Amino acid sequence: MQNRQVSRVFILILWVTIICLSGSTFALNNEDYTRTTNTFMAQIPFMNPYMPLAWQMKVHFQPIWQLNEFSVYSIMLYLYASIISLLTSWFDLMLMASMLKFIYLLELFALSKIFFDYTRKPHYFIFTLFIIQLFSSSILSFIASFYQDSIVVFTLPILCYVLCKPVKYQSCMLFLLASAIACTKTQYFYLPLLILVGLWLFNEKVDKKKYIALFLSFVMALIVVSHSNKTLPLNKYNSNYFGAYLYQTLNHIELDSSVEAECVGIDPWNQKYDFNLGSVVNPKPKIGCYARHHSDASFSKSFAVFFKRPANLLTLPFDPSIQRQMKEEYFNLAYANKYFSSHDQFVSMVTELKDDIYGPWRYLIAVLIVLLSFFLKSNPQAKLMFILGVFCSSQLYIAFFGEGYRDMSRHLFAMNFSFDLLIFICMMMLAQALFKRWQNRAVVSIK
Repeated sequence: MQNRQVSRVFILILWVTIICLSGSTFALNNEDYTRTTNTFMAQIPFMNPYMPLAWQMKVHFQPIWQLNEFSVYSIMLYLYASIISLLTSWFDLMLMASMLKFIYLLELFALSKIFFDYTRKPHYFIFTLFIIQLFSSSILSFIASFYQDSIVVFTLPILCYVLCKPVKYQSCMLFLLASAIACTKTQYFYLPLLILVGLWLFNEKVDKKKYIALFLSFVMALIVVSHSNKTLPLNKYNSNYFGAYLYQTLNHIELDSSVEAECVGIDPWNQKYDFNLGSVVNPKPKIGCYARHHSDASFSKSFAVFFKRPANLLTLPFDPSIQRQMKEEYFNLAYANKYFSSHDQFVSMVTELKDDIYGPWRYLIAVLIVLLSFFLKSNPQAKLMFILGVFCSSQLYIAFFGEGYRDMSRHLFAMNFSFDLLIFICMMMLAQALFKRWQNRAVVSIK
């Protein structure tokens, strides 16, 4: 009982500290906010770091089925707005973020209990030290936002806990958590299948209910993906002309005769790719590129480019133009347009430090950890190394084939977050092993 009280006080103090350290960190609106807020709020200013962080909600909410983008995250946001509308007509972004930070912190603490029982004071210190990377401005800004990408922040940690710790209604929990991620963004649709494979590879005996729950979650994600077609023509065009064809051009690979070379690197809004700046307004407007090619664009054409040269799939993560985007300093099209605003020095320093340490090597490190997980198969937590490592590394390919280089920086958010969570788990596993070794030595010395 005393240990529980200490843990509660510890979490409250840590939560208050985090709020104080990140009170002015939030994400800017690249016009995607309307996807989740159109039913209960008016337009939020575009890419404005000085915008107010509280807005008056609509007097009469539109029905939930009129959401611009129907997803698990947008439904959760709608329900939250409906509840607070009973108390106030104002939606305070930082108030919501403060509550979400508390939930996020609780999930991480629960996850850490897989490794530590918190009977010793050093356990609290180690947890505090290891979670610093998970409370950087790059993550906290998405918590203080309306971007659907942030769903992974509130679900992956608790999902990892449920995968390792026997809990009541475990199969239902897996279904709900995996579906929450897979049915929020199309680029996460395969996560339930990935978890299913991970359990099959690393668990000798698994309850068939888990397999059924994860399979149903995957099927539901496929249904959601098949009905999420509002932006599909844009995605396909960018995948071709701002992705695979642009990759060929940048790497001096001959284009197919059917490709209009002058449209390569031009997005539907006349933004032109620029290696040094990210993107610029096309000085020679080619109005009509999207109009001419969106109907014949397809993801299969992007895949075909790499199937002709399979070796390029292995070298793709090390492409200089992709590595420029493999940072947690997220930007919107041009490098100068940062996605988040933060005047909080400590959390900003953490983001910069992570980029300095890991740089563009997150993909390679994740792949190596996946390989390592097979050598640690006897460890119950090794499956987390596999699942997070594969999810992290695969997100790079999903993002590229989904929309090419365009806005790839933000599309790699799930990759970067799952990598940070993966490093946290690996460090906890290492600390757990060192503690056990120290305890065994202490027992031997006493004998």
